[in-house]
Amino acid sequence: MATPRPSGSGKRPTITEVARRAGVSTGTVSRHLNGGHWVSPDSAKAIARAIRETGYVANSTARRLRTGRSGTVAFVIDEPPASFFEDPTFESLVIEVGQALAARDQSMVLLLAGDEDSAKRAENFLLTSGVDGAVTASAQPQHHLFERIQAAGIPLVNVGSPAGLEDRVAFVAADDREGARMMARHLLERGARRLAVIAGPAHTPGGSLRPEAFADAVRDAGRTGGAGGTGAADGPEGADGSVAEGAAARIVTVRHGDYSERSGEDCAAEILAEHPDVEAIFAANDRMARGAIAALRAAGRAVPEDVLVGGFDDSAGAVAEDPPLTTVRQDFRRIAVELVDALGKQIDGGVRANVVVPVQLVVRDSTSPARP
Repeated sequence: MATPRPSGSGKRPTITEVARRAGVSTGTVSRHLNGGHWVSPDSAKAIARAIRETGYVANSTARRLRTGRSGTVAFVIDEPPASFFEDPTFESLVIEVGQALAARDQSMVLLLAGDEDSAKRAENFLLTSGVDGAVTASAQPQHHLFERIQAAGIPLVNVGSPAGLEDRVAFVAADDREGARMMARHLLERGARRLAVIAGPAHTPGGSLRPEAFADAVRDAGRTGGAGGTGAADGPEGADGSVAEGAAARIVTVRHGDYSERSGEDCAAEILAEHPDVEAIFAANDRMARGAIAALRAAGRAVPEDVLVGGFDDSAGAVAEDPPLTTVRQDFRRIAVELVDALGKQIDGGVRANVVVPVQLVVRDSTSPARP
C-alpha cells in the first residue's frame, strides 16, 4: 500500500499535485472535495487514492472562502461537566453524532453550557467561530439557548422535543410517548395495580411527555378493562389506602427527579414512605431507575418480586444492572443520523424538519417473572 508522502520541497501537498497524480483536472478535484457533484466514480476513486498517497489535507480556510462554509458543527449540551460525564446517554449521543458528521466529512466541536457564564461563552463561540450549524441537547429554559442561537442566525436542531417550541425549533426525538405507553402496558400485563412514576425535570420530554403518556395508558387500560384493568376509572380503596382485589390499576404518585441516580433514589424513598404497597415504578431514565432499585433494596424490597422497575434509554450498563433493567431503547445511531440530516437540510435550504424515531421495549429481569 502506498504511504502518504510530502512534496519534495517539504511543503504541504497541493490540489495541483493531487490532480496530476490522479490524472484529472484541478477542477475535478475541487468538485470532488466539495461534494462530488459531476465527478465520475472512476475519477473519484483516483482522486481518493491520490489524496491518500500525497497526504493532501484540504485547507479549511480556502474551503470556506469557496463555499461559505466551515464544515464544522457545534454540539451544545446545556449541562455542567459533572452531569455530562456521569450520564452515559450524552456519551452515546456525542459518539454517534460525531460519526454521522464524519461520514459527511464534517467536524464537530463540543460545548458545555451548564451555567449562565458557560452559556455566554458558548454563545460567543458560536457567533465568532463560523460554525455551519448547531445541535443542542438538554437545553435549560433559564439559559435561553434556543433564542440565543436562533438570534445569531445559526441553523439549529435539538435532541428531543423542545417543550412549547416544537413549531419554532427543529428537533429529532425518540418516540417518548409510545415508549412510555409500551412500558405502562408491560407493567400492567405483569400484574401491577399501584404504579408510581419518577419523571425528569418538567421542561424535558422525560418530565412531561413520558409521564403523561404513561398515565394515559394506565387510565385507558382501566377504562377498557385491558392489561389488568377492570373497566373502572378508579378502583375502591380500603381505609389503609390499599387497593381491593380486582381494582383498576392507577398511578399513586408522580415525582420529579433530575435524571441523576441520587434523585431516583430519593424519589423512590419518598414513594415508599407514602405508598408502601406500591407495586411498580417507572423511571423516565435508566439512571433514576438504578437509584430506585437501590432505595427499594435499602428498604428491604426485592426487585422484581416485590416491586417492578422499568427505565428509559437502554443506556450503557442497563443490561449489567442487578437485576438487569427492563427499559425502553432509544436508537442513538439513527437519532444521530437524522439529526445530521435535518441540520444539513436546514443549512442547505432553510428547511426545518421534525423527526420522531421509533423505540423498542427491552424486557429484562427487573420486571420478570410475572406477578401472581
